[in-house]
Amino acid sequence: MSSAPGQLNFVGSNVTQNLNKAFAYYQQMVENIGSDEDPQSNLRDVIGAARTSLERCLRGFDSFDALAFIRLAAGPWDFTDLRESDSQVESSQAAQDVVALTLMGMGLPRQPLTGANSGQPNPAEALGLAAQIVTAARTLALFQGRQANQPLGALAGEFVGYELSVRGRQYESIAREVNSELLGHPSVESVIKHVLGFTLDDIRAVREASTALMNERLFGARDRIGEATKAGAPADSEAFLRDINIMMNECRLFGAVAPADVATRSGVAETTARAVLDFFSTSRPAENDVNPVLRFVDGELPAPWGCIADEDEYLLLNGFLSEDELRRNLERGLIAAAAEKKNSAAKMWPKYDKRRAVYSESKAADLLGKMLHGAKPRWEGQKYIGPIDAADTPSLGKTADRTAVDTDKFESDILFLVDGVAICVEVKAASITEKSRSGNAQRLAKDLEKTLKEGSAQADRLTRLITTNGGAWSVEGKWIDLSSASEVHSIVVMLDDMGPLSLSMNVLADKGIIESAEVPWIVSMHDLMVLSRTLDHPAQFLEYLRRRRGRRLATMVNGVDELDMFMWFLDGGMYFNPDPQEIAKQLPLERPIKASDARRYEEQSRVRLGTLTDPLDAWFYWQEGLSRTQAAKPVRQEQPWVEQYLSSSEAAQTPGWLRFGADLVGLSESAQRNIGKNLRELRRAAQGGGIERSLTTHSAGSYGSWLLTISVAPKDASTEHLAEYMDAKQYQTHSDRSMLLLYQPDSSLLGTRYRGRPQERTIDRDYAVDIAPLRSLKMTFSNLPPSARRSTVRLRGSRGKKKRE
Repeated sequence: MSSAPGQLNFVGSNVTQNLNKAFAYYQQMVENIGSDEDPQSNLRDVIGAARTSLERCLRGFDSFDALAFIRLAAGPWDFTDLRESDSQVESSQAAQDVVALTLMGMGLPRQPLTGANSGQPNPAEALGLAAQIVTAARTLALFQGRQANQPLGALAGEFVGYELSVRGRQYESIAREVNSELLGHPSVESVIKHVLGFTLDDIRAVREASTALMNERLFGARDRIGEATKAGAPADSEAFLRDINIMMNECRLFGAVAPADVATRSGVAETTARAVLDFFSTSRPAENDVNPVLRFVDGELPAPWGCIADEDEYLLLNGFLSEDELRRNLERGLIAAAAEKKNSAAKMWPKYDKRRAVYSESKAADLLGKMLHGAKPRWEGQKYIGPIDAADTPSLGKTADRTAVDTDKFESDILFLVDGVAICVEVKAASITEKSRSGNAQRLAKDLEKTLKEGSAQADRLTRLITTNGGAWSVEGKWIDLSSASEVHSIVVMLDDMGPLSLSMNVLADKGIIESAEVPWIVSMHDLMVLSRTLDHPAQFLEYLRRRRGRRLATMVNGVDELDMFMWFLDGGMYFNPDPQEIAKQLPLERPIKASDARRYEEQSRVRLGTLTDPLDAWFYWQEGLSRTQAAKPVRQEQPWVEQYLSSSEAAQTPGWLRFGADLVGLSESAQRNIGKNLRELRRAAQGGGIERSLTTHSAGSYGSWLLTISVAPKDASTEHLAEYMDAKQYQTHSDRSMLLLYQPDSSLLGTRYRGRPQERTIDRDYAVDIAPLRSLKMTFSNLPPSARRSTVRLRGSRGKKKRE
């Protein structure tokens, strides 16, 4: 859906619906607030009233029975029809958590087992009231963030609201991989075992055994009831009634486990099973404790959180020992043990912290290398000399006198240098502090500004050195030559899940905290892994990185999830018209900028991203065995001739394979299609004669101008003149780079020739090109370069074609 020009463009299947809901919610809140009433006070009143009603709804029922029944009613037990764009707060795990916290605030009431029909609370009413609390708490966090008197206060409030309301934030297979590699590492395993008394394998064994017991009891009862119903009458009426009771009344009989049963089923010692269950459980609060619901509203969810303990029973909550929360929970345990000086934990934490940093940097390097067709980093953990003042960067060149410059020693985590592209990577393994996560919007805003601004400065420092000087000095005084880099990018990789913080660099740029023309791409390890599994070509990754780092995008897009941004790119979006003045600077002739082009650039709509990940979710759920429906992997489909070039050049690693490949990926679908059409016409023409047939096209963008010459040559045709022509045309058009693609009439790609840098300007060369039989500059640039906006998307697989919004 699009708004009027220059205003707001809604991208996503649910964004308009959600905005309408939010508008209705705020409108009702305004109507209910007195002229002198504070909105935050009103929200707390709403929460108090909903909590009172929820307690009334739950009163008289056994806590474990009610929670197990509500979990059964709310699900989800299968992800086949689960779509994030259709999600409702009432059916969310967060709402189920609030019901559990409410029962804990009531003292965790319990009833004896009788086998009689005890009934259950109305799950729709209970979850509806819980959803009111979640929504009000999230809104309260937003208000508190906006009043934090910090540049990033609004972002901090949004993040706290995200923490309150979002569960299952990572794909299970990816979270499991990270946990296995980090928490399952022998050095980390020994730390966790020594301090907490169990290992990652123990946790997983307990989880699998507990859920297996729950499923056997629940679905066993269901199946037996179904078989009896089909038979017309139960063979054993007492067993039939017991099964009915398990499913409808005393649901703790399937929803709760005992350590002894878990130990028997899992094969771990009972003491170990109990240690795991105790660590991940919470229990009845003390009488003088703050009500758990009120603590939740203030950003404090009990942690670790996975089950509720009462005597020798452990009620399994939705998300029990989920992979995406394991690391954070174990880190909480290690930190708490260190604070209590328990089991030498204070000495153990640095050991874990060091391994976490080593792992994060190694994993980031592996993932980026995979997306760069197996490229190895130019360095990892390189120390170099950098300027204290960025203005002194030119004074640290290879031949400059650096003795008069104030410098310091800095470290670069990772640097890739591939096909003329340098990618500077900083990795942040440390977690966001619990104080920041737990509702202190002002503290979180300060932490974010400090951490992200520092990460930006670290990445920008090396980027400047490479761009300005073509290299850097090592701390040993040796010159590191990086002059082959014609294009430089910076990335900050965070081990933590980022949620709305994944777009935080956009906010930093929008608020003026980062003043550079471009911003680093900040991405979580999880999202980087998703990209590495999904993208088909390194050139597509580079084009995504180019667009992702553009300041125009950073200041024009608002959203909460990096993967929505990624899917927007796959669907052919994530594009803003370039500044016509910047394009004009790259053209070797003066031409007045049309008022319509300038107006179109200035009046581009801001974008609000909604949920775009439904196809990605469906593919992951199918891969992980969580859905019964096979789903195709989402892809960014290029035109056949572009796909051919990308695959061929990647396999041979021919010059230009990455950088020029990204140039082709960045073309609009119509531009790719038109070039492909012309290529087919050249092939037909070449079949009828003994001379080669060629076409040349030019484009310009944020990363320079480029020239493409496509030629089709019959077997006996001469092609020696093409290199000379290509060089002359590149010189004439002042292009930064040029590519020749040479085809045979049967459409096979015969070879390529790439020049990755602009040619040196000389008087003699100017004269030679002026008299050369070349098409004039005026005719060459009769039209602006094609845009990169696409209008349609194609998904491979049985789902066929889908229209883009």
